[in-house]
Amino acid sequence: MIRIKAVDAQNILDVCKLTANQNRVGATMAGCCCCNAISIAQAKYRSEMHPNAIYNNDVLIGFFNVKRAENQADTATICRFMIDNRFQQKGLEEKALAHILRGLKIQGVRKVAIIIDNANETAKNRYLSFGFHFTGAVDKTGCRYELEL
Repeated sequence: MIRIKAVDAQNILDVCKLTANQNRVGATMAGCCCCNAISIAQAKYRSEMHPNAIYNNDVLIGFFNVKRAENQADTATICRFMIDNRFQQKGLEEKALAHILRGLKIQGVRKVAIIIDNANETAKNRYLSFGFHFTGAVDKTGCRYELEL
């Protein structure tokens, strides 16, 4: 069963150790600026960002960071979503994403956006299968996709 818990003093180090890389090298060590530690640090200075740990039963399997501005409570942007390499390709990505989207809907979110690296076909296909659509917007971080809940 998928469960979401805010990143806190008890789980922060374990969340920072998660990596989607098969070689288990953290993203910052591999020269990529996108890692959980940076996402958590950003959230410390941006009150609209909320870092969360993803558990399957009681096992930490992933992380996501969602941005919700107070003046746009019906809109959320998933800034980061990842499942640790050890738990990929077991259907947990889809279960976790479905759980996140249900939770956002319960919280009153009506539109969810995500930025996807256009070269990441796996991620693109996953989000398209959930009903996300490409908005046409492209920036330095990737292509914007949105879903109406």
